[in-house]
Amino acid sequence: MKRKLIKWLLLITWMLLIFYFSNQPNSGEKTFNIINHTTKINSPQTIKMINYLVRKSAHITEYFILAILTVSLLKEYITNYKLIYILSIFICFIYAITDEIHQYFVVGRTAIFKDVIIDTTGSLLLVIILVIKKKPNKKANT
Repeated sequence: MKRKLIKWLLLITWMLLIFYFSNQPNSGEKTFNIINHTTKINSPQTIKMINYLVRKSAHITEYFILAILTVSLLKEYITNYKLIYILSIFICFIYAITDEIHQYFVVGRTAIFKDVIIDTTGSLLLVIILVIKKKPNKKANT
């Protein structure tokens, strides 16, 4: 029982952290300025590209972690791994949609469906890793 409670708390805390990050006004501009002031890159286009990569990598990482926490919690209730993986991706997808809707109402932020896809890719990445890890090693059987 205590283990389930801890997993619930971790998942909810992570969701709140994502919400907090999404609630930051003009965060793209802030990231751009940090990159601009901490590097010796003089090209605004290059900084813009780095900013884009950093921010989208953050999306993937946030939702990769969300998927880890979701899978961990679902294992407490479900024994079918296929169902766990499908539900985990679905939960992350729905949360990504709600996160983008939330961002629509934050100053200097936008709601972009492409970000939902990028977020969901983070959860898919975890599932792909878990599926590959579960496959039996053919060399070990020969």
